[in-house]
Amino acid sequence: MKKPLKGARVASSVLALCGVAAAAMAAAQTLEVNPVVVSASRLPQPLSEVLPSVSVITRADIERSQAPTLADLLQGEAGFEFGRNGGPGAQTSFFLRGQNSTNLVILVDGVRMQTDSGGNLGFTDFPLALIERVEILRGNAGALYGEAAVGGVVHITTRQFKGQPVAFGSAMLGSRQTRVGDVGFAGTQGDVQFHVMGGQTSVGGFSALDASTNPNANPDRDGYRSQFLSAKADKKISADLSLGVRARVQESRVDYDSGYAPYEYAPGQFTRGDLPTDLHRSRKNLETFGVFARKAFTDDWVSTLDVSTARTTYAETTTQLSPPKTVDAGQYASTQLAMRWSNQYQLSAQSTTTFGLDWIDDQHAQKSAFDLNRKTTGAYVGLNQRLGDWALQVNVRQDQLRLQRQQGATATTSTPSITTGLLGVGYQINPVWRWTATTSTGFKAPSAYDLSTNPQVEAEKYRSHETGLVMRTDQVLARVVYFLTETNSAIGYDAFYRAVNIGQTENKGVEASLRTNWWGNRIQLTYVDQKPWNVSDGKPLLRRARNYGALDVSRTVGAYEVGGKITSSDARADFGANLPGYTLLSLYASRKIDQSWTTRVRLENVTGEHYQLARGYNTPGRGIFLTLQYSPKS
Repeated sequence: MKKPLKGARVASSVLALCGVAAAAMAAAQTLEVNPVVVSASRLPQPLSEVLPSVSVITRADIERSQAPTLADLLQGEAGFEFGRNGGPGAQTSFFLRGQNSTNLVILVDGVRMQTDSGGNLGFTDFPLALIERVEILRGNAGALYGEAAVGGVVHITTRQFKGQPVAFGSAMLGSRQTRVGDVGFAGTQGDVQFHVMGGQTSVGGFSALDASTNPNANPDRDGYRSQFLSAKADKKISADLSLGVRARVQESRVDYDSGYAPYEYAPGQFTRGDLPTDLHRSRKNLETFGVFARKAFTDDWVSTLDVSTARTTYAETTTQLSPPKTVDAGQYASTQLAMRWSNQYQLSAQSTTTFGLDWIDDQHAQKSAFDLNRKTTGAYVGLNQRLGDWALQVNVRQDQLRLQRQQGATATTSTPSITTGLLGVGYQINPVWRWTATTSTGFKAPSAYDLSTNPQVEAEKYRSHETGLVMRTDQVLARVVYFLTETNSAIGYDAFYRAVNIGQTENKGVEASLRTNWWGNRIQLTYVDQKPWNVSDGKPLLRRARNYGALDVSRTVGAYEVGGKITSSDARADFGANLPGYTLLSLYASRKIDQSWTTRVRLENVTGEHYQLARGYNTPGRGIFLTLQYSPKS
């Protein structure tokens, strides 16, 4: 079994490496070491000055990595793990700071992304071609972003284009019958900034389930297809007012394996179970539309109003050859209407406040016995204050939920009201070193599925603490943090699959990250040593490793850019099994042909590592992918 280095040695070596790097810098800075972020406080701040833990992935990072999916792009970021039932497009669970995959908020241009009836996020197939940057806020952010932001927040900002309008695009071919293409036209025309983009992905794939260990699984390839169309425009009406509109439609189809054996559901009565000839397929359609306005009422007060709608339909089918028929395996539709009013007000040169309202109406309709309507109203206020070498962040939020479960003529209504808070302090020890600490509370409301099985199930409640050191020089930014998150009234499931409040869970550990330019190399290093634990039953939380991390190194040599990334994870517990640890190596390179054309190549899983992210499910083997990109300067 492969095991990463132990946390104490690695965490301490990060700061040692920082000292070496600071003394041996190359003249040119090619990695943006200290970018400005907004997720930590809803205010623009240099990354070195935020109190919660944040990391950033830029458009340049995305193109350099040539990652195939959003999950693969995020893999290796501090605090981020995932499990996946097969290849691209398959059901994926994201674990941020060791929390459940439902304890995570995804924002797209500041708008909260829909969840399904189980509280799961459907952003695994979000097109990377649409992303300008990603901010990952680690740790409980409930006082800023409300319900479910316990593990943290992933904030996706879509593409932004300046300069004269130009056409652009890329095409990629690779292993496992992979074909990806996207085209667009974007830029600034007068006082309007806009983009129109479209793309398609087709992957032949591989068998999702290991048929050698599951004889009921179909050993054929499980493919994936997706296409999207996106448009966005932002018009400056005056010096202090701008209006915008955005829209996106996306369709995806995923083939998957089930592999269920027959089971006895009544005395002497058995289900058919799955056969190796069965074909399983899911389809998802997504439509989103939004309008927004930004107004500077004064030099100190900026306000944003955003209204958006989203509709998702999802259907699963099973095609049987014996006897021949197609079976409806599940359907649901969900709609979301969201309104967001956010404000920044600068009280003084050293003090800024944020305040606003969020309102979301989610409706889930299933082709089954129940529907759910969930309305959430959140009001928040925050203060960021500088007092000499001290920094203070205070956030308070009140969320009022109305959960209504409809089953036939019977309706069950619940109206929880929960207040959450965050207190953070920082102290600038000297020009290089800074100490930070935060404490916060959060909550996770029951999902539609939870309420359908038990209308009396209560919300999960969380308390989080972290403290750490930040080191910053012109070419180095490093952070080492100790964190602890405790859960009360955790939601689990009994022998009859009913949601129940089972007790306590916790995760504690050390997290280290480094961004530096060193002797002409761009270096990003992450490492986590944690203990995700179910306190109530004394067992580890599933699919989460004790130790994991990544090292990404790249450099530019003339017209060439070359690099490699190593990701490593310790063993993880899963349902009735233990998943061995693994180490993956990917290599990437690119060459600029001229100012407009670039060729890229990526070698995936160079060593052909055999590993699993979910028990019984296969993962990609060795692969090669070639890309031709056209991106003229405007």
